[in-house]
Amino acid sequence: MELRHLRYFVETAHRRSITKAASALHIVQPALTAQIKALEDELGTRLLERSPRGVTLTESGEAALRDAVAILRAVDDMKRRHAAAARPARAVKIGIPNGMTRTFAGQLIERARHECSFDVELIEGMSGHLLEWLKSGRLDISVLFASQPLRQLDVLKLAIDSIDLVGPAGRLDPQRPVEFRDLARYPLILPSAKHGLTRLIHARARLAGVELLQHATLDSIAEIKHLVSQGVGYTLLAPMVYQPEMEQGLLSAAPLCNPSFTRELVTATRRLHDADDDIAQVRALVHDICGGRQGTAAAPA
Repeated sequence: MELRHLRYFVETAHRRSITKAASALHIVQPALTAQIKALEDELGTRLLERSPRGVTLTESGEAALRDAVAILRAVDDMKRRHAAAARPARAVKIGIPNGMTRTFAGQLIERARHECSFDVELIEGMSGHLLEWLKSGRLDISVLFASQPLRQLDVLKLAIDSIDLVGPAGRLDPQRPVEFRDLARYPLILPSAKHGLTRLIHARARLAGVELLQHATLDSIAEIKHLVSQGVGYTLLAPMVYQPEMEQGLLSAAPLCNPSFTRELVTATRRLHDADDDIAQVRALVHDICGGRQGTAAAPA
């Protein structure tokens, strides 16, 4: 018995017509009739009753149709399973701004391992680079700052972060905010202008008429935190970035006031299609880990 015999029989039974089934199968009617006759001979029973108005199933034909459909479905399922196993494993690549990886990288990897059928690859970088990599296709999804140009991307609000003054341990009190204008008195260690946060800091300073004292420029957030902990200077960071070192007693921090200083974080992807369910699943995990504060789609910048 050949699978094509079963497929031809099922098609004919569903269409109740040799003519319509032959057209759908792209074979001539005599060939289709011969294939069904071969199946009937092998099973030793008549499956179809032929008449000028078409064909109808015999009692044996009804039972054979159920068996044939189940067999063909099982074969198709087996093909799909083995084809999926043969495909190389796909990893969803997510970009994380410098300094934020420690905040939720472990949770994301662990949850993806248990909840997803694919791997997650985290790539840390400066926000400007992450945006370029996302647009070029090197990344599937990225956490970005809403202040960046996000046109032609699918954007969802993730969180609102405060930006605080961060200094050596014991120098700042989280209960005593620092006036924004007083930033001019603190020697700051900041990333270069390639970093979105730095551009935002300088824009806010210009708006407030404050001339910042930039003591040093360094693109490694980890190294900036180390230098600050050693008393070399101060910096401006979000709590999710400095919290681990603060809990270890290496840093102190205070919020800014008059005005306060915040930034909006988003997740961004290229326009998603139905085939991008894995990217959507990773995005949902990121929003859940960051507090379940998934927002509505932000307007393109």
